[in-house]
Amino acid sequence: MDENKNNKDIEFTDIPDGTNTDIYANLKEKLESVEQFPGVYNFKFILTGGLDKIQELRAILPDDEFIEQASKTGKYVSITVKKTMQNADEVIAIYKQAGNIKGIMTL
Repeated sequence: MDENKNNKDIEFTDIPDGTNTDIYANLKEKLESVEQFPGVYNFKFILTGGLDKIQELRAILPDDEFIEQASKTGKYVSITVKKTMQNADEVIAIYKQAGNIKGIMTL
C-alpha cells in the first residue's frame, strides 16, 4: 500500500482478509496494516437503548468528543469518537470494553 496514503483514503478492498481466527488478533493484523500509530483513530459505534448506553460508552472514553447522529426513527444512535491512540493494542482494548455494553455494535 502507498505509504503516503492517508487513513481517510483507505478503501475497504485495501484491508487484507487476515490469517488469524481470533477476532481480536485478526483486527490487530488489519489495524497494523492500514493505520499509522501513533495517530488519531475514528471509533464508530451504533447504540440502541437510550441515554444510559451512551453514558456507559462515555465512561470508557470520558475525555473525548462524541459526534452523535440519531436515526430517523430515533431507535439507534450512531457515535463517532476520534482519539489519539499509540498502537493497535490500545484500539482493541477500547473495543473490548465497549463490547460489554448491551445493545452496542462496533464498526
